[in-house]
Amino acid sequence: MAKRKLLVFDAGGSAIKYGIFCAGELSNEGFVPTNGDDLDAFLASIREVVEAAGMIDGIAFSLPGIIDPESGFAKTGGAIRCLYGVNLREILEQEYGVAVAVMNDAKCAALAELGFGCLKGVDDAVVIVFGTGIGGALIVNGKLLLGSHLVSGEFSVIHDDVNHMAEPGNEFWAHCGIAGLSVAVERASGLKGLSGIEVFQKIRAGNTDVEDGLREFCRMAAWHMYNLQVITDPQVFAIGGGISNEPLFIDYLREAIVDVGELIPQHFVEPKVVPCTYKGSANLVGAAYAFELQEGE
Repeated sequence: MAKRKLLVFDAGGSAIKYGIFCAGELSNEGFVPTNGDDLDAFLASIREVVEAAGMIDGIAFSLPGIIDPESGFAKTGGAIRCLYGVNLREILEQEYGVAVAVMNDAKCAALAELGFGCLKGVDDAVVIVFGTGIGGALIVNGKLLLGSHLVSGEFSVIHDDVNHMAEPGNEFWAHCGIAGLSVAVERASGLKGLSGIEVFQKIRAGNTDVEDGLREFCRMAAWHMYNLQVITDPQVFAIGGGISNEPLFIDYLREAIVDVGELIPQHFVEPKVVPCTYKGSANLVGAAYAFELQEGE
């Protein structure tokens, strides 16, 4: 990889993280608030960071929504409403005269692992990012699969119940996002509104009801993973998101995979699980790798 000095951004609904990526290392990290409803205000925040960075060789963005990395066009922008229908790449290349790369945030997380982390050298993989929703990406033959309509890996909207598809709460995100963990724990223990940190604190303190809630949460995730296994047949599932920082979650998810597998008659292959290497910085690192791929490095 060339020793370019890249300014990398990870734009989220509440904050825009940024840093300098050079020679495989991330430094000078910081953040500014996201002005998601006002494009001028959003761009002003970006310009402030760009101008403070000094000489750079390129800019790379991790963005929510359906993003076309080839054209730079954002079909949607997730929680950043002002990016819908905007070509951020075109705007900034014209303004600063350097190459700019844009990529969906979950796909950036996958690229971080493919380029530098747990998926380096892996041909076929599924990345699942557990958060408010369920981010995801497919790696096929060692490359990120974007899909014909740029929606490959949008696992959040996988439905569980064909008879109630029009009703909210039957999607993958509803059962296996942050809200899904809270609901599963409340159903098992009666404790309402526990954060992920509180869930694992109570399990370590011996609360078996909360533990049962986590087991049910992991069981639903494992069920979806078996479905994905027979669709794409990956070598490995890489698990990301804040909850992946918790070793207990990875342990319980692996146990759930074994338990669910015993219920499936056509138990061809048991999904293999590894935690992602990159955590909070995954999208920044992945944006840098997306830039390098774009520029042919």
